[in-house]
Amino acid sequence: MNITDIMQLVLLCAIVFIPLGYFAHRWLPRLTALIRLLFLKPRYVKPAGTLRRPSVKADHPHD
Repeated sequence: MNITDIMQLVLLCAIVFIPLGYFAHRWLPRLTALIRLLFLKPRYVKPAGTLRRPSVKADHPHD
């Protein structure tokens, strides 16, 4: 490959990928959030049911 071929490839990639990146920055965060919600389990959601602690009566020695 000549240096001119390499320069042409770099220029072609810049012409293609710079506008794609500029237009993709608007919808890409929404797409990644959607994929994360669909395929990854949210860590902040608790399983169904109520959480209960055993009732502990306070020991009041000063009463």
